[in-house]
Amino acid sequence: MINEGYYRIRRSDDLQETGHYPQAHLRKGYNPRKDGHFMVKHYEFPDFVPNLELELHPEAIATNYLDSTAGLNNGFIVDNELRLLMSSFTLPKHHFYPIKVYKGAELLDYYWFHFLPDNFWEMIDYNTSYMELIKSSGEVIDGFVPILSKSEMVKLLNSIDWSLYLRIGQIYMKPEAAQYDLYKTDCLGSNILISKNLKDSITKAGLTGMEIKPFDKFSISK
Repeated sequence: MINEGYYRIRRSDDLQETGHYPQAHLRKGYNPRKDGHFMVKHYEFPDFVPNLELELHPEAIATNYLDSTAGLNNGFIVDNELRLLMSSFTLPKHHFYPIKVYKGAELLDYYWFHFLPDNFWEMIDYNTSYMELIKSSGEVIDGFVPILSKSEMVKLLNSIDWSLYLRIGQIYMKPEAAQYDLYKTDCLGSNILISKNLKDSITKAGLTGMEIKPFDKFSISK
């Protein structure tokens, strides 16, 4: 039996909602390499509290989910309202790092949500999950590329011709993955996914700055 499905969460492209693209950029004088976000690896938590300073574009709207040119290698930026809502759900190992977001002289309350997808590779059903090898034109070269270990998949991703790419065909997870309301497909597309319950709560609260759409390529068996 398959669960109700997961939803992909990303920044909104609706300028009526966000005001400007991108909404924020690195603040002048901020050094991302001095205990900054450039020093944080996507697969671990640092032994320091990372610094991140952003400046909102004058036309941007301060949304609950904030997009920027920061170049985060993992996670996303949330305000305190979205942080509190997410914290009431079951998340993988994570930190909400307080960051500085300025709108003119005003300092806004935002956080960098940095998380690690717990045991992703141990919870994949390797017998049924697969990728697809695609040309840049969209032509399918191989419709069933088995998903192997992380090291093997990274090796494959690094070895294919520049004109080809791998996309998710279907990822089936073992039942224990259903405990999480937020997950990520790691290097297999790096899609950030949320449960229906979390999606419904975000929608009910009227939180802004996000596009949330069904992602039927990721399922968890019950």
